[in-house]
Amino acid sequence: MNLSKTLLHTTDTYIRKLHEVGIDTVEDFLALFPRDFEDTSDIISRFIEINVTEKQTVQGKIETLTEERTRNGKLLTKAILSDTDGNTIECVWFGRRMIATQFHTWDTVIIFWKPKYEYGRLSFVSADIEYMKENRRAIRPIYSDVNYIPWTWIREKMLFLKSFLEEDFPLFQSDLPEEIRKKRHMRSRRENIQALHFPTSSTDFLRAREELGYEELFHFQYRGIAKKHALEEESLGNSLMTALDSDLMRELIGGLPFALTDKQKIVLFQILKDMEKPHAMMRLLQGDVGTGKTIVALLVAIHMILSHREKTRIQVAFMVPTEILASQHFQNSENLLRYYGITSALLTGSIAPKEKESIKDQIRGGDVEILFGTHALIQDSVRFASLGFVIVDEQHRFGVEQRKALEHFFSGDEKNGFYPHRLNMSATPIPRTLALTLYGDQDISVLNEYPVGRKPIHTKIVKSQKREEVYRFIEELIREWQQVYWISPLVTESETLDIANATSMRDALVDAFPMNTVGLIHGKMSGKEKDRIMQDFYDRKIQILSSTSVVEVGVDNPNATVICIEGAERFGLSQLHQLRGRVGRGDLQSYCYLFPSNDTSTERLRAMENTNDGFVLAEIDLELRGPWEVYGIRQSGVPDLHFASLRDLDLIGEIREEIESWIREGK
Repeated sequence: MNLSKTLLHTTDTYIRKLHEVGIDTVEDFLALFPRDFEDTSDIISRFIEINVTEKQTVQGKIETLTEERTRNGKLLTKAILSDTDGNTIECVWFGRRMIATQFHTWDTVIIFWKPKYEYGRLSFVSADIEYMKENRRAIRPIYSDVNYIPWTWIREKMLFLKSFLEEDFPLFQSDLPEEIRKKRHMRSRRENIQALHFPTSSTDFLRAREELGYEELFHFQYRGIAKKHALEEESLGNSLMTALDSDLMRELIGGLPFALTDKQKIVLFQILKDMEKPHAMMRLLQGDVGTGKTIVALLVAIHMILSHREKTRIQVAFMVPTEILASQHFQNSENLLRYYGITSALLTGSIAPKEKESIKDQIRGGDVEILFGTHALIQDSVRFASLGFVIVDEQHRFGVEQRKALEHFFSGDEKNGFYPHRLNMSATPIPRTLALTLYGDQDISVLNEYPVGRKPIHTKIVKSQKREEVYRFIEELIREWQQVYWISPLVTESETLDIANATSMRDALVDAFPMNTVGLIHGKMSGKEKDRIMQDFYDRKIQILSSTSVVEVGVDNPNATVICIEGAERFGLSQLHQLRGRVGRGDLQSYCYLFPSNDTSTERLRAMENTNDGFVLAEIDLELRGPWEVYGIRQSGVPDLHFASLRDLDLIGEIREEIESWIREGK
């Protein structure tokens, strides 16, 4: 049923305001769930007991009730209330025409609001007021304002729609299995929604919010877990079981020019044990910047190829978001792969057509054992002879269509022969609660231990008066052949926002560092142009690179030791940490300087000074700014929760166990 001014007892203006934000029906309005409640059951009848620091419920008798106009024509209603001791307080309302018609002198009323003490007396401004009666609503929901409509209006109008809670709206339907609802003694979704809008007690409201929160988390996690089980069933007996060869792995690890961390060894064991199972692996490897995800993936790939070589040649695909990163992985692994007689190739969009066709022929013939590349790997024209393992770096940075093609890539059809094992890698630290919710279709491994001797990045918030001092220090580093990233929130100047932009910053840096070459890169450039600039920076043709956050994931440049971030308060902590990870890739001490637009907006940024641990910062982001800040942008697929909290690890773990059990029982 559509909303109308008659149904809500309101005006066309308010109906239009609701329509502007997509609230057109009774069901839409009922879906405006309260964010909290206020308890007005504790009534103060003696004014000397009033606490001026908090909201409270006060009972009194109206001694006088008057109306007048202010100098600017506003209606001002005043009431003097008295208590049983004869003490008085003043109540004031602006523009509330109904106060003087609904209430009268000598009425006993209840007001609810936070008082203030001024001019020698207690007063309440714009307090809620009602008659004292036995069946009054002591527990009252608190809504959010909607399109400049005050939340108190929404609460008032919800009363007119109470009868519609008996209707058969989809809003009241739940996909929570009845077995789980009964096991947990949960009410129906309809009953819980009614308890939110019209709670009988604080316990009633809190129970409704808890049970609806459980439903939300169940819904988001079920899809991922069901997908995981479906893949296991589909790939059962149709993927490469690879037994862990301990002697081979010891040889591989012992041949490295550096020692693996304990966490790298643990993650290696987790992945290799997964590959022993009779179905395809789906695992997410989260590793903070510099913790060594890539070498772990390569060791797994080499182990798989060598383990099966006596019987067949197994192929591995290694897919990354950018051409320059694909090229770097290919070049950095070349010597290691050649030592074990493993053939590799690089396939990206910019490779010449003739060479590209030659590489595709080698892939079809099984002559390429590890193929590095971008999304060019998942084109229909690319045919593998025996693809057994796929590594995808930073999957969430691929486009929607590329992700769809990637999913088809794992379909196990005649193109690939069988279901390959899959390892997704991410350098974006994600709190465990969010990772379990977003990636329910995958097992999760975490790398959060840095190699011995790695120097922490020195991070400092720079106030405006210290900027010149930092410039001079950077000049010294550039003279020592070190390089600098300079990040701005915007590409070009904004008419509405007075914050730094990469284009103007490039011009300012040219003036500030006249002896050096300053480059410019941003997301509006073509992929080829960005790759060319990044290559010039890597080749030291550019000393300072003015950029947007487009360099958040990019080529490793051990010579880049400084990153300066303008308008730092505009970024989430997780994104700042990702940007900081562009430096500190070599043996030199690295620095991160944060330049806030406003010298006073630095409190949240102190966390960057205090820790180099991305997982700690991601947890702070989740607490302060919400789940989307884990990525620095609002990601599709991140749940927009009304009732549940993504910080409740115990509940999320409990729900996962119940879903797993329910699926195993074949429900």
